[in-house]
Amino acid sequence: MSSPLPRLRFYQAAVLLLLAVFSPPAEAADLEITETLQLPECHSIGWVRANTGVKNQQAWDGILDETKWGTPSTGQAIERHWDWKLEDAQWREVVKQKGEGKKEDVKFDLWLPENVGTVRGIVVISGHGSGETLYKHAEMRRIASELKLGLFKFIGNPMQRGFWPRSLLDERLQAFAAKSQHPELAHAPLFLYGHSNGTGFSAIYPAAEDTRVWAWVSMRPGTTYQVYQPAAAQVPGLIIFGEDDPFFARPSKEENMAIVEAMRQKHHALWHYAVEPKTGHGPGEKTWPLVFSFLRHSFTARVPTEALPSKLNELKTQEGYLGQNWNPAKGGYQTLSIAPIADFTGDKSTASWLLNAAYAADWQTFQREGQLAK
Repeated sequence: MSSPLPRLRFYQAAVLLLLAVFSPPAEAADLEITETLQLPECHSIGWVRANTGVKNQQAWDGILDETKWGTPSTGQAIERHWDWKLEDAQWREVVKQKGEGKKEDVKFDLWLPENVGTVRGIVVISGHGSGETLYKHAEMRRIASELKLGLFKFIGNPMQRGFWPRSLLDERLQAFAAKSQHPELAHAPLFLYGHSNGTGFSAIYPAAEDTRVWAWVSMRPGTTYQVYQPAAAQVPGLIIFGEDDPFFARPSKEENMAIVEAMRQKHHALWHYAVEPKTGHGPGEKTWPLVFSFLRHSFTARVPTEALPSKLNELKTQEGYLGQNWNPAKGGYQTLSIAPIADFTGDKSTASWLLNAAYAADWQTFQREGQLAK
């Protein structure tokens, strides 16, 4: 009598074959890579300001006296001014003289959606403040999947409030391009986000890398003077203040708003600001939809559809919209007029510049209601 063992093995093999044929394929997973490096404090914006002499440059043109700050002394005005003329070679020489300073951990995270194919752009986030929330936000990741974007975040004192030289970011993106086997990350266009003093990254970096950055956001700037970056004027920018944020009131709301208005008036900046009523220093769930709307509309306007690398689309200032600026004396929710530039009846030189009619409508709704409909 034959042994039942071969027959049993036959049945087992048949079952395994059926499972292989009829079982659903395993789902591809999102890709997430983390790296931690020790970097010296000489890379941080704070160290640069304290040690390289950029605070005392004599080429300052009096811009701060021309807005609504009154007439501070020349020394005070230079101290506030962040439009630096610092070459990397100068920075390296100072580091050689004064030393690198202590080293601290900087953590870098890359997230790519499953089946992304070729990454068309990267949302680069300072993890300072609300950056971690944005990096993990479900809607942010849904949009990234739809638009084929990567998310890249860094956190750690040598970089999170801004860093020098700017090539630090390029080097890490090149390293993560190799790690992820997505070589396009090394040259993909960037959208930047910085909260509070993270504005030292999101506003200052485009002044040197304006050809790669498609747009940027300063969320509740801790120091609005960082935003004054003439070299970044043609990179679309969104600055969001919180009405009850103590940083917005220091030294005054009018002064902080006037920095953006001065960039519009003197440098025709493609920038706008929004004041979120009844909120403080931190953004909330009602804040993000305006950021996401700006990201979407700026991506469509600036990132070409052809294969990368390719030059970002230039925007024609006269084809945008203008929006009436928020009135700090009135406060709260305000219905602010919007119109094509040719039809706008307010002060065109200082009004907020908005990408297009659809985004202008979102901005107007946000100022009127404090949120956008889902």
